[in-house]
Amino acid sequence: MEHPVPAVAGAAMESMAASATAAHPLLNDSRFRDLVRKRRTFAWSLTLLMLAIYFAFILTLAFSPKLLGTPIVSGEPSTWGIPVGFGMFVLTFALVAVYVHRANSVHDVIAAAIRAGDGQ
Repeated sequence: MEHPVPAVAGAAMESMAASATAAHPLLNDSRFRDLVRKRRTFAWSLTLLMLAIYFAFILTLAFSPKLLGTPIVSGEPSTWGIPVGFGMFVLTFALVAVYVHRANSVHDVIAAAIRAGDGQ
């Protein structure tokens, strides 16, 4: 059962949100906002890349299954779907490694500089 929030409680919640922003000057730091924007853009870029590759694989299976079902060597049971599927796993791990490397070598360094107050 849902209860409406009393007007006094709503005003108190808005006041708490405003004081939280004022209590954290980091949220007003342009370098921090820039870092968050860059990190978000990079993460979404990798996400969209992975989704595009995954859906290309799925759509290939759906609309051209013979392409991935073609034997690598004529007369042998191994098809091209096996290395392509394995490649999907390798690519997933590679994208995660790229993100972790960038987070550790770029984003964490910038965050540490902001926390230390360098370059203001």
